[in-house]
Amino acid sequence: MLVLATALLVNTAALAQALKSGRGEAIKVIAHRGHWNVNGKWSGNTATPQNSLASYKAADEIGAWGSEFDVNMTADGGLIVCHGPKIASVPDVQKETFAKVRAENLSDGKSVPSLDEYLNLIKKCGIHPVLEVKEDYRDKDGYLPAFEKIAASLKKHGMKMENMTIISFSLDVCKAAAKKYPKTMVQYLSGNKSPKELRDMGIMGLDYHYSVFDKHPEWVSQAHELGMEVNVWTVDKKSDIKRMAALGVDQITTNYPVMAQQIINGTLPKKVLIIGAHPDDPETGCGGTMILMKKAGWDVKCVYLTRGEAGIAGKSHEESARIRVEEVKNACAVTGADHIFLSQIDGQTEITKERYDEMLKLIQSEEPDVVFTHWPIDGHRDHRICSVLVYDTWRRTGRAFDLYYFEVMTGTQTQNFHPTDYVDITSVLEEKHKACWAHVSQDMPPLFEGWHTPMEMFRGIENRCKAAEAFVRQENGNRIFEGPDSK
Repeated sequence: MLVLATALLVNTAALAQALKSGRGEAIKVIAHRGHWNVNGKWSGNTATPQNSLASYKAADEIGAWGSEFDVNMTADGGLIVCHGPKIASVPDVQKETFAKVRAENLSDGKSVPSLDEYLNLIKKCGIHPVLEVKEDYRDKDGYLPAFEKIAASLKKHGMKMENMTIISFSLDVCKAAAKKYPKTMVQYLSGNKSPKELRDMGIMGLDYHYSVFDKHPEWVSQAHELGMEVNVWTVDKKSDIKRMAALGVDQITTNYPVMAQQIINGTLPKKVLIIGAHPDDPETGCGGTMILMKKAGWDVKCVYLTRGEAGIAGKSHEESARIRVEEVKNACAVTGADHIFLSQIDGQTEITKERYDEMLKLIQSEEPDVVFTHWPIDGHRDHRICSVLVYDTWRRTGRAFDLYYFEVMTGTQTQNFHPTDYVDITSVLEEKHKACWAHVSQDMPPLFEGWHTPMEMFRGIENRCKAAEAFVRQENGNRIFEGPDSK
């Protein structure tokens, strides 16, 4: 009974413990192509496009240890910073002139940056530059002509090579860079050489995709025993970042540098999803709990299976959905939660392979620590379906999150509900009611007078407080018998 209530009192940032590499040092975060992903999404980051001067500055501003950038050589030997081969309207930067590529604008309205511009910026910033030499498709060796041009530019700018990392998929480039710059960390990217093989070639760093270390976790400790550095790319999911950190890597390259730093520093807020069938279900079922979680620093999101299309008498599905979506926004303004809508229809929810996969995709994307949803024994078909979809995902993800069930209008809707956990919501009762009453179309005051308020008071009596919300916790423990569908 105390597990959930105690968790709500914990400010996750207060328990910060920085993760260490296998060498006992703090794990370093490298922003992949700069900090372009400023809003945590793959789109809409127009002010900080990948490999831009702006994204490099942004990576410096958030305190990332390093910022990776890609250098390509144009048809006439110019050096530009972009991943390639395509950029803007140019299909292949290596087949165009330097002037043609530079004439293209990124989403921030600025020209595709030259290496000269990048090096000038690097000298003004405190962040560690990680330069990737991109393949030159015109040369049989693949990379060396571009590397030689880059080396000349580094010399021209008087770069402090001990403060830079060079990475490449080319062994030839890595060997050449290690020989030319003995004080520079050089890391090989392709993932097909053991640490000892690299060290024997004079290459003292490996920067492999995380799947390589999943297959060869021993390579991390072997590299450290040989005095080498270990970087890993491109690690974007919380679970993957945690797994690589647990292996003891030295650096993590990611498109989510803020999240990665929080994970490593122990300050990432816990994430909770409250998944309900309709607008107002999450608020009525555990609105007080979500407000308390938000106040404790948790990342809280309400997920609605439908938009309440059939929830307003006399209104079309389209009009009802429009009204109820606005009501959700007003309710979330009170609770502080974000909101997500899935694609099912109120009163027509279904359990199909596609719907199972939709829920799985959502939860895998969000990677919650805790999920709340409907108790499965319920008089409303949509509630039952929502519960089963979430439970199935809990199993398919290997029970990767804590699962709790909430009640709504017990006796009429929720049935046979015997709580395992209670949360005292007395301090936020008025806020919860305000959030619920934001669903104006549902005429909430009579529903609260007849159902929700008596439930809150009764659960409060059980919990020895004025008002409480009650939950059933899904057991995570080992089962005596594992059936054929237990995985």
